[in-house]
Amino acid sequence: MGKAKKSTKKFNQKHLKGELERRNSHKKNQQLIKKRELKKGKRSGAGHDQEEEDDGFTGIEEVDSLAEFAESSLKGAGANMDISKFMEADPNNDDGSTDEEDLAALLGEDDDDEDDDDELDADSDEENEDADDVEDKDMGSDEEAVFKKQFEAMKEKDPEFFKFMENNDPEFMKVMNEADDFDGSDEDEDEAESDNSEGGEDSDEDVEMDGADESDEEEKEKPKGTPVTVKMLSTWENSIKTNNSLKSFKQLMLAFHAASHMESEKDTSRDTPFRIEGVQVFNKTISTAIRAAPPAFAHFAPIVNDKVDRKVSGKKWKIVNALIKSYLTSLLELIKQMSDAMMIQYLIKESERMIPYFGCYTRFTRDMVKEMLRQFGSASADDNLRVLSLLIIRRLVESSGADITDMALKGIYLTYVRSSNVKNVGSLTTIQLMRNCGVELYGNDANASYQHAFIYIRQLAIHLRNSMQLRSKESFRAVYNWQFINSLSFWTEVLATYCGDRADEQPDFCATLESLIYPLTQIILGVVRLVPTSKFFPLRIHCLNQLLRLSSSTGIYIPVIPLIIEILESPEFTSKRPVKSTLKRPQLETTLKASKEYEHTRVYLEVVLEYSFDLLADAFAAQSVRIAFPEWSVPAVLQIKRWRKRAGQPWSKFSKQLQGLLEKVEQTSRLVEQNRSKIEFAPGNMTAANQFMNDVHPDTTPIGAYAASLRKVRAQQRATLVEAEMDQD
Repeated sequence: MGKAKKSTKKFNQKHLKGELERRNSHKKNQQLIKKRELKKGKRSGAGHDQEEEDDGFTGIEEVDSLAEFAESSLKGAGANMDISKFMEADPNNDDGSTDEEDLAALLGEDDDDEDDDDELDADSDEENEDADDVEDKDMGSDEEAVFKKQFEAMKEKDPEFFKFMENNDPEFMKVMNEADDFDGSDEDEDEAESDNSEGGEDSDEDVEMDGADESDEEEKEKPKGTPVTVKMLSTWENSIKTNNSLKSFKQLMLAFHAASHMESEKDTSRDTPFRIEGVQVFNKTISTAIRAAPPAFAHFAPIVNDKVDRKVSGKKWKIVNALIKSYLTSLLELIKQMSDAMMIQYLIKESERMIPYFGCYTRFTRDMVKEMLRQFGSASADDNLRVLSLLIIRRLVESSGADITDMALKGIYLTYVRSSNVKNVGSLTTIQLMRNCGVELYGNDANASYQHAFIYIRQLAIHLRNSMQLRSKESFRAVYNWQFINSLSFWTEVLATYCGDRADEQPDFCATLESLIYPLTQIILGVVRLVPTSKFFPLRIHCLNQLLRLSSSTGIYIPVIPLIIEILESPEFTSKRPVKSTLKRPQLETTLKASKEYEHTRVYLEVVLEYSFDLLADAFAAQSVRIAFPEWSVPAVLQIKRWRKRAGQPWSKFSKQLQGLLEKVEQTSRLVEQNRSKIEFAPGNMTAANQFMNDVHPDTTPIGAYAASLRKVRAQQRATLVEAEMDQD
């Protein structure tokens, strides 16, 4: 056995034991993690235990079997429909080709090159085997080589541990580097000894080999490719415009690919025959390619009936197809890399001209939808960028199949849910914009919209059911959070828009989605009554606003006034004395739960009364053109009068406002009675009764005009708050 080297002895003495201990501990940790995952998997089979572990609502959980609505099935969905497949996030690309393959096609690489590479690999394997046979003669060098191979394998198999060693044990890495130096020096010494014994016949050859190695390293360090110049770009552009030169267009696309992939994770810019040097050349390359590509593609591969016409290109279609894929790949990569909002908007606007070509390739369509969803949900994105991203997604959905539609509908909702945590009044405006954008996207396909709405409303029902059964703080938190409440607002707006505001324009949508109004209403009512305490008055007010939105737009009666009167008859207003406080006025729009310092304080309860008064006005206005309004309003009027007598004195300001509200209700009742005296149909004619006062808008009635003025004041106050926050920022 050969003599061990100094580096090996040094490593064995100082670092071998510690490394073995770390590796063993790492293996044990991995085994523990696997055991925990197995235990979690077993627990998930029990069903009930998994429900107890849900910390909060994310909108992404899978559905399970439930009672009543939760156990119901999709209307219109076939028996062969796979819900788990339908619910998959980020589906894999159908197109198996990759960016590297597209670039290879653009450069003209063939499969024969791969065969040549295989032959070269086989030759190198044979050479390595011969070298191993020679090294087996020396056991000492064999041990060193085996250890080196293990060390190199660690870099590839466990890069995280390798980085950990670099950060926490630099001495070990230094020793390994020294070991490489020692190996080189030992080999040189051995070669020198052999040269001396042989008379130095091969010394000149060794010098020549060393010089060749140094020259190879210098060649590797030199940047590859021809540097692109402004003159070259101008020449290419003129040639494309005047002569429709496919060769110049190909060169421009290669330069564009090199510019767009300079800072990407997969740096394929070195594989192109061009390289970009300098900011000026980079900007010129991007602007020239984006300006010249759409008209060039329209010439070489025009779009006919939403499909690329291959006949125009003829035998050159293979090259044109590679150019299209290269341009789409580079454009997407460029959008991902940009951080400036104005530049991103410019690129997205320019990409809109390429949407017909995106629609012809499923892989690029998926990538574009994913990127637009990322831009849509970005915290740094402004309103213009979000609207622009939505328009791109909508056009892609219109020009693509059902898979892209499902991907876009699911992605827009989940992106909205992830971004729906309210922090201030400004965030409310952003969330409202994202909600409106999502509602617009759900207006493309009635059946797909119903399927997604059914599944996600059912998930909300599951969370509410679990919370009502467990009755724990954790289960309440799964429901009483902004994501859950804003999810309810999203589906409320979808149903209110397509079953109410646009029901006449899109009757098919109304007929398809109308069956979801009842379960959504029941979920909102369940959330209202889950924890009926005074500190959750803000959350109750948010839910009542949703019910009023559904009722006023769809015309379906929902009993909201009894829930508002429950707030007024709370002990906080009828039997307890409010605590005086100098705290700042709370903003209930950005609050779900009153903090402890605000509980039982007069400033908090006054704000609750103001919002309750606005809700009462909206509730009366929503029913103000109904034929039964005079009789329907009597119980509510009596309850309000009773409350004024019993608890109105400490709240004199609110009591006076209620008196004015009751006067408007009486005026509206007289108006309805006057119109009712002119009718000629019997009470049993429900069709005619439903059309009563159809020509009168609710906002034109006395109570409706009063409620509209209150809404206008609230909108002005909110706008003032938003401006104040923007000035502070």
